[in-house]
Amino acid sequence: MVTRRASAAVYIIAAAAFLRTPARAQGPESARSWLRQAEQLFEQQRWEQAGEAASKALAIDPRLADAELLLGLVAAARSNFDEAEKHFLKAVSLAPENFRSHAYLGSTYLQQKRLADAARSFQKVLELNPGNRAAHYNLGAIALAKRMPAEALVHFEAAHRADAADVPAALGIVESQLLLRRTAEAKQTARGLDRVLAADDPRLLQLAALLATHGDYAGAIPILEKIRRASPASRDVKYNLALAYFRSAQYNKAAETLQALGDDSADADAYNLLGAVEEKRSRFTEAIRAHKKSAELQPVNETFRFDYANAILQYDSIQTAVSAFEAGVHQFSKSWRMRLGLGSAYYVAGDYPRAAAVLLEAVALKPDSWLGYDLLGKAYESAQSAQPAIEERFRAYLERAPKDAWAYYHYGTMLYLHADVSQAKATLKKALALDPSLAPAHLQLGIIAQAEGRTEESLRFFERAASLDPKMPAPHYRLGLAYQKLEQQDKARVEMERFRALKASQPGEDRTAVLQSLAQQAR
Repeated sequence: MVTRRASAAVYIIAAAAFLRTPARAQGPESARSWLRQAEQLFEQQRWEQAGEAASKALAIDPRLADAELLLGLVAAARSNFDEAEKHFLKAVSLAPENFRSHAYLGSTYLQQKRLADAARSFQKVLELNPGNRAAHYNLGAIALAKRMPAEALVHFEAAHRADAADVPAALGIVESQLLLRRTAEAKQTARGLDRVLAADDPRLLQLAALLATHGDYAGAIPILEKIRRASPASRDVKYNLALAYFRSAQYNKAAETLQALGDDSADADAYNLLGAVEEKRSRFTEAIRAHKKSAELQPVNETFRFDYANAILQYDSIQTAVSAFEAGVHQFSKSWRMRLGLGSAYYVAGDYPRAAAVLLEAVALKPDSWLGYDLLGKAYESAQSAQPAIEERFRAYLERAPKDAWAYYHYGTMLYLHADVSQAKATLKKALALDPSLAPAHLQLGIIAQAEGRTEESLRFFERAASLDPKMPAPHYRLGLAYQKLEQQDKARVEMERFRALKASQPGEDRTAVLQSLAQQAR
């Protein structure tokens, strides 16, 4: 990605090159003298005096392109990029064959996030100065920002060929290879960087972060361990190592690494991560304690407050969780996620009208929340007063998000409850067109066919639902009813026994599904 830091690096390279190049002014000797003085002042970072000297040079010789360049550099050093652009454009018009003018202009465009303009400038640099390393690097960064990793890789490799010690170019190569899923090549490039970078080089941590971001924890963890050995007191290294262990499901190692942080009572991030680790280790009391500590340390952090309330809901008291989420909604009045949590808590507590009311507020704040609509669909039948509002929200949502199979399933069920059978069937079939493996939609179509007396057809739907979700009890109950209708009593008895066994093995299955869905919103 293109960052201010990357763009600034180009300015430093370009400015150094400019200041090492003798002025080639064509004006009188006094103009060249003012320009040399401006260069010296610029090297001393005396921006105002440098600009004054360059302006005097231009007053004597208005066609002195290098003076325009220096004024542009002064403006850029002051982060006045609009002014810098004007001077660099003037320099380009005065000396169109000077590749440095185009390089400075491209750097300015990068600072302004004008990627297309920047790309044109750097392409011009390559026309005038083939193989220019900085131009290739910046074109690679621009291509990454535009999600074109194949093009980015070409430029980063060209920059690296120009200078095999160019670490930023090598990092760009790694990122491009990872995005292109050329995993073996990315690992090889990363190993090469790991060999040449010292353990205390901040770019090594950048490499580890890059690998971890793309899910290569096996590659990131040894690098982070190497950095930790060199900097055993570094909190950031230990935290990121623990996070990498967590993401790679090495929960015991994550816990050990967090414990190595010591008793830093002010590290809310570490406590929050520890809470997530302890959840994975099924140490639920410890998880709640860690999440509580992180929320106490940073009470204005919405994520920490949500994770704490969610941990209570998942592993402790529903009513305590309701209180925690109610407090969160009160403090974070615009938070859709807190309302999602509160709606879920009301739902598992069996308070469906209040659940529906809060969930309607959540989807109003975040209209694309698929989980909010899924929970609303579950609460619909038991929240009669909210049904018209829920239906209206679903209609609007499906107009905006026509690829949500679960939403079509819920809306189709609503239509069936209103006896709009033909529309219900059409909507449920849309759900299956989007996701043929959606067992509840098959079940609902089977229920409709059964109600219409099409028993043989209903059997096919119920059997399909049971095969897609072997843990769902309802299809077996419906199969039992269908076989009874067909007077196949042995089959009916088998299905009813399966239904009872599944029902007994997973009490509160609907509550469990809601909690599992809500858990996705936490770390």
